[in-house]
Amino acid sequence: MRRQAIAMVGALVAALASGQTAEELVAKNIAARGGLANLKAIKSMRLTGMMTAGSQTLPSVLELKRPRMSRWEFSLDGQTAVQAFDGKSGWTWIPFVGQAEPQTMSEQDRKEAELQADIDGPLVEYKEKGSKIELLGHDAKVQPQDWKLKVTLKSGEVRFVYLDPKTFLQTSSIMTRNIDGVDVEIRSEVGDYRKVGSVVLPHSFTATSSDGGEMQSLKFDRIELDVPIDDSRFQMPVRALAPNAPAPTPVVG
Repeated sequence: MRRQAIAMVGALVAALASGQTAEELVAKNIAARGGLANLKAIKSMRLTGMMTAGSQTLPSVLELKRPRMSRWEFSLDGQTAVQAFDGKSGWTWIPFVGQAEPQTMSEQDRKEAELQADIDGPLVEYKEKGSKIELLGHDAKVQPQDWKLKVTLKSGEVRFVYLDPKTFLQTSSIMTRNIDGVDVEIRSEVGDYRKVGSVVLPHSFTATSSDGGEMQSLKFDRIELDVPIDDSRFQMPVRALAPNAPAPTPVVG
C-alpha cells in the first residue's frame, strides 16, 4: 500500500511538472483526431475487416449510427452472428453457438454495448456525458511514456485511457469486468491510425484479459463515413431468422 501511494504521488508530481492537465490532453486528443466539429459531423460509420479469436479468423462488419446505435456482424462456416444495440436495448443472435433465434442481452452486456455505440468515444464532451477525467501522469507498467487518464463514467465505472505523448492519440485502455462473479482486467490496444475523410481513425484493436482468455483482435481494411443505414438494422427481428441464414448486409451505394 505504501509503495502504491508513493508511486501515485510521483506520477502526480511528474504531471504537474510537465504543465499538462487532463483538460489540455483531452483537447489535444480531439484535435489530433480531426477536431470536435469534424468528429461530431459524422452521422454513421461502417467498418469492414476481419476478427481474429484464437486460431479462427472471421469476416466482420461493424455499423455505428447516432445517437447510440450499433450492429456487429461476424461470420463463420457460412453463418453470420449479430450483436446489436438499438439505443435502448441490446440483442444477440449467434447461430454457431446454438442460438436458434435472437436473444436479449444481459443488463451488463447492454451497458457495455451502449458505451461501444458511442461514435465519439469517452473523451469527447465527457462533462456533458456526466463523466470525470483525472490525469494520473505515467504508468511504469503500462506504456510508461504515455499519459494515463482515469475516466470515471456517470455510472461510476472506471476505465484508464493512455495517450501517446507525441501524437496524443489513444494507444490503449484498461477496464475491469465482472465475468461469472470474478473481476477480470481487460486491456485493449488501439493502433494503425489512418485519415478517413476529415478525421483520423484507428483501424486495429486487440484485447487481452487477465484471466488467460484467448486474445481477440479486429483489423479493418475499410471505414466508410455517413453511409445510409436504416434504424431497423439495429432492432431485434420480430420473427427469428432461419438458423442457417446469414443476416442481411446492406448494399453500399
